[in-house]
Amino acid sequence: MPNGRTKTKYSEWSGDDLRKQRAVIGMTQTAMAEHLGMSHRMYCYYESGKTPVNRPLQLAVQYMVESPQKEEEKPQGTLTDFQRERINMLLDAIEKYPTSDLDETGQKILQQSVSEISMLMEHLSKS
Repeated sequence: MPNGRTKTKYSEWSGDDLRKQRAVIGMTQTAMAEHLGMSHRMYCYYESGKTPVNRPLQLAVQYMVESPQKEEEKPQGTLTDFQRERINMLLDAIEKYPTSDLDETGQKILQQSVSEISMLMEHLSKS
């Protein structure tokens, strides 16, 4: 070591491997970068393959995948934009129509809306 520095050891992981491990954890790129203490842009460089994945990053991600998380620490799932819009639309519809004024059709629609919201919320908690 002539200058006192050690070379960074690169792992055998590719950006695709990093992406697959992030999917196992269930985090967004932004959340993953924040958790690893790096910028979102830098994390994207790793996942896209523009920057080789180094060994310390690989080990940190492996630890995240393999370490058991407490239930309250598990990352929350995400909803698509469509699902978010659908929940908001359903909630607006429920708020606009008081249940005492609904006819039989309105009550069925309300029940379907509540069921759909429940299903979307269940999907969110499982992801």
